[in-house]
Amino acid sequence: MITPMTKKLEAELLWSEEELTKKSKMKSEGAGLLILGIGAMAMGVLNYLLLHILYESNIIWIAVSAGCVVLGVVLSIFGVKLINKTGDSVAEMTAKDSGYSEGGILEFYRECRQTDSLLLSLTPQPTKERDFTKVGFLTKNWLRLPDKIYHGVMRISDLAVIWYEETALPGYDPGIFVVKSDGKMLYAKCKPEVGTEIVDVIAGRNSKSITERFFAYDGKEFDAFRNPQDAANLYRMMQR
Repeated sequence: MITPMTKKLEAELLWSEEELTKKSKMKSEGAGLLILGIGAMAMGVLNYLLLHILYESNIIWIAVSAGCVVLGVVLSIFGVKLINKTGDSVAEMTAKDSGYSEGGILEFYRECRQTDSLLLSLTPQPTKERDFTKVGFLTKNWLRLPDKIYHGVMRISDLAVIWYEETALPGYDPGIFVVKSDGKMLYAKCKPEVGTEIVDVIAGRNSKSITERFFAYDGKEFDAFRNPQDAANLYRMMQR
């Protein structure tokens, strides 16, 4: 489903700039490691105090007990460090996964609020609770492929190949396939009536992108699914 962005959809489905740049402590990850560490130390102590009878060798009994305690101490130390560590912001995580700069990611989300931006949804009437990570966005210069919240962000000019595949391919159900200009391939599972519409509107923003899996150029045949890097190389050559 393709829908022009509205203020209501912005509020439901877009991060604000404050949310994009906010960093938070890694308390959950640190607490998890700390709990594992305490558990491992407790296992070591219990093994030493209560389970001696299970071992034929004192050396093995002591080694297992000591190993659990040492592992617990290490996990606890890392857990405490993580609790006090600041994690990446959403913009930073998106930049790392997509290959763009943090400034570029912020530019993309600002463009999402422009009047010519479109919501790309795999389901009708998306809501924040159900579909926040499932939707995509198409702006004048940027695209976020549906169901690819971080690494699905790309510049329209980096869209080398896009097509909808109606037949199941090895390891994939029918869906949208995208090859970026660096050769990386992305995929979003969806139904034909949704996928073909989304492909058409995305390709309309970049008339130079290739819209078929199989194509030929200068006597050479290409298969964008089997050899995405070759297709990307051709696209970059054609832009020169």
